Amino acid sequence: MKKRMILWAVLIAGTAMLAQGCSVQEKVPYFTQEETGQSETTPSETRPYMPESPAQPSNLQESGTSQNSEQNKPKLKKVSDVYYAYHTLEPNEQQIYQEVLDALTNLETNTKVSTLDKNVLDRIFACVMNDHPELFYVEGYQYTEYTYGGSVTSLTFSGTYSMTDVEVDYNKLLIEQKIKDCFLHVPLNEDEYSTVKYLYEWLINNTEYDKNVQDNQNICSVFIRGRSVCQGYAKAMQYMLQRADIPCLLVTGFTNGERHAWNLVRVDGNYYYLDPTWGDASYTYHGAATAQEGFAPAINYDYFLVTEDEMTRTHSFEKVVKLPKCTATEDNYFVREGLLFTDYDEQQLMQIFGSEEAKSKNYVTIKSAGRENYEQMLSTLVDSQKIFDFIDKQGSSISYTVNEEQRIISFWNIY
Repeated sequence: MKKRMILWAVLIAGTAMLAQGCSVQEKVPYFTQEETGQSETTPSETRPYMPESPAQPSNLQESGTSQNSEQNKPKLKKVSDVYYAYHTLEPNEQQIYQEVLDALTNLETNTKVSTLDKNVLDRIFACVMNDHPELFYVEGYQYTEYTYGGSVTSLTFSGTYSMTDVEVDYNKLLIEQKIKDCFLHVPLNEDEYSTVKYLYEWLINNTEYDKNVQDNQNICSVFIRGRSVCQGYAKAMQYMLQRADIPCLLVTGFTNGERHAWNLVRVDGNYYYLDPTWGDASYTYHGAATAQEGFAPAINYDYFLVTEDEMTRTHSFEKVVKLPKCTATEDNYFVREGLLFTDYDEQQLMQIFGSEEAKSKNYVTIKSAGRENYEQMLSTLVDSQKIFDFIDKQGSSISYTVNEEQRIISFWNIY
């Protein structure tokens, strides 16, 4: 009998500036642990892990006619479309997914799974974890491979857990209390854009970036401790959106060669990417500066519901499952808020900088649709200081920053 231990790859974020990714540990390797016993089982050792043959109906003819194999297959449970990865799988893979999910949900070990391929099991486990942020207590898994005559006869799956069932239940209660407070004011009856924006802002306003906090790879760090890193942010965002019945997937990859995590979100029928970590000023400045101290707005929307083209300028993807083409722009923050410029428009600038929202927030962020327009906006407003044509602050200074990849200019301390 052979045993293998699989540790799920974790992300541990560290110090970095906005648009430079999370500093993280190297991917946790897959550890192989050989049992000292024999590598093959006898038929009697294997049999307990094999499915029992279904009882044969008494009216079958002696010719050996059996029930249709399709009738013997377990019936798949209906799964909500908020779980993106599940719905990319083939029916036989969905069966394995449900077996793994049930085992992890119930903190089980030695669960028989409907595959003999450990590589398939590894991919399905990743799909389950990328779909289900509520599995905050799962660290990885082990599988046991049963062989006979040199051939694999069955695999069993055992989750590895960081908490007891009592600890899991206690933390679930704490998380639920926080979620209840959050959802008291969530605009669920409005369009999905408003719901996503509210939850994004709530997450950032209630979380500080902290690479040293306990449980920083799961939602406990956000909802219980109010501090986390990129994977904690992304999983918490996913957890809230799924609670609001909005499909959301955890996406992992790299930014400037460093590991990072963000989200794929479906809003009003279209898919977008969203990076809540890069929206938090406490990540950008590592907790040393806030908007109130005069450094930058507490929240930015540079990576709020963006296209695949915009995301891949700074993010590279680990594709556990096939991802959709994200080309829609209707619910991008700058489009929805009237902050996107296709050309230099003084009337639009006057309206934005003179708005009550700009005065109350004390900052404005604008985006250019193209590179040429961005260069013109930057040259005119900053180099030529035309910004003071729209802000009554002559003789004093204001602050600004740029995101060249996204063609965004942000001004603050404008009033």
